[in-house]
Amino acid sequence: MNITLIYGSQRHGSTWHIAQKFVSRLSCGGEVREFYLPSALPELCTGCGVCFMQSARYCPHRQYVEPIVRALDQADLIILASATNVFHVTGSMKNMLDHMAYRWMVHRPSPTMFTKQAIAITTAAGGGIKPTLKDMTDSLSYWGVGKIWTYGKAVRAIDWNGVPAGIKRSIDRDVARLSEKIGAGGSAVVPSGDIRRRFELLRMAYKIHSLSPIDHEYWGVQGWLEKTRPWDTVDRTPEDLK
Repeated sequence: MNITLIYGSQRHGSTWHIAQKFVSRLSCGGEVREFYLPSALPELCTGCGVCFMQSARYCPHRQYVEPIVRALDQADLIILASATNVFHVTGSMKNMLDHMAYRWMVHRPSPTMFTKQAIAITTAAGGGIKPTLKDMTDSLSYWGVGKIWTYGKAVRAIDWNGVPAGIKRSIDRDVARLSEKIGAGGSAVVPSGDIRRRFELLRMAYKIHSLSPIDHEYWGVQGWLEKTRPWDTVDRTPEDLK
């Protein structure tokens, strides 16, 4: 299984250790690509809108964004791993998700996303796990990812060395069980009912009203305004429309 991991920080803390446990169980000789934020994407999204209104090719941070996009599209499993900071993802993870906004389903989602799996991982010393996971799963679902899993753990410590032994044992058991479920899905999945319904609602909206010229053209080129569905085809995304 090819895996792309994006870490919300460069720390090798509890979240990192858990993500590595999933990789060791699920990669099975596949390619593993890792991106550590903020070094992999040091520039902040300025909200200029050029990716929406023209093309992601004109993003001023294209040199950083494109390798991440390419790795996401080539992965069978996407892992987003961010520690909980003030009840949300790290600022670096939020910045990465902001840069990917043009790939939301309402704009120009990659057809590859609909048959992928993803897992969002977070840890916290105490609270904030639920909203942090939601920060990541919101984007994963609107990218169109077919099957999304989550794993959050209150570790009662600031670093991995301080995590109580009993919690570490429970993490090992949890990772083993969830890895079995993810592995059973294989390298391609059928998108969930929620994802398919969201796509159909947007397809009907596009047939009634063009939300933006470039997005409408993209949907038309993909054949999505007719009978084609992204989970039935390979990626035919024209480079100049991404």
